[in-house]
Amino acid sequence: MRKRILKPWGMVGFVWAILFLPQLVLASTLYVGSISTEPAAEIKKFLPLASYIGKELRSEEIDRGKVVVARSIPEMAAFLREGKVDLYIDSPFPALAVSRLSGSKFLLRRWKKGIAEYHSVIFVRKESGVNQIENLRGKMIAFEEPFSSSGYFLPKLFLAQKGLKLAHKKDASEPTASGEVGYVFSNDDENTMVWVLRRKVAAGAMDNQNYEKEARGDLKDLKVIEKTFSLPRHIVSHRADLPAKLVARIKEILLRMDQSETGKKALHDFERTTKFDELSDASMEPLLKARKFIDAELGLK
Repeated sequence: MRKRILKPWGMVGFVWAILFLPQLVLASTLYVGSISTEPAAEIKKFLPLASYIGKELRSEEIDRGKVVVARSIPEMAAFLREGKVDLYIDSPFPALAVSRLSGSKFLLRRWKKGIAEYHSVIFVRKESGVNQIENLRGKMIAFEEPFSSSGYFLPKLFLAQKGLKLAHKKDASEPTASGEVGYVFSNDDENTMVWVLRRKVAAGAMDNQNYEKEARGDLKDLKVIEKTFSLPRHIVSHRADLPAKLVARIKEILLRMDQSETGKKALHDFERTTKFDELSDASMEPLLKARKFIDAELGLK
């Protein structure tokens, strides 16, 4: 039987594999998560940030960043528990809801489109006869979608805290009892505005910025009857078992993004984000007081 002779080029390849293969095996991916019913569009939004963090984490044996999109709060919580998502970025109410279900931890605040904090407004047509939220009993309000902070959780919490009973309806044409406020999901702030203007619903809710944007030339026909308390625009969370060293490094990367040209570009490409900064206890206090409300929404005891 002939002996196989390892040629010089083969020896070089063998040595290269021995020296560098362990590093290739150890290199891994950082998964950044979001919730949306339109995964392709959401991936496009988040990819500039995920890619930037992945490149910056090469010293931590991570070579790339990918985006994972869940379709619901429970699904995102499951992804975090199972290690399929490392970082999760969203508005405050879904962030807290996901944390309650998965144990994820808050890390930083995101200045989305240059905004650090925002609030919701509840608005009606001026000629509707609805001058205060108590007048909404027996009528219908449009919320955006079930995992929206400003378009659902925040205004719904506000109405509940004022003693109003809310009832979910599948369609705006369904009857609403005199002692309750019916609500439907429009699935988009633009739809909410149109539904109010066309009298499909008596009231709508969305964040203060989008209200000005969507109303445009119709502001003269509308009025805001309530404003909610303010909350951080977006929150960065991480899965509970993410190594502390990696969490610290990610935090450092995010806090310094606005101090370099490549970081600024990645921020701008990520929906015109201005920066990330520390999340204060004071800014989260109103939200943390609402845990019972969120637990009820999630069916937790």
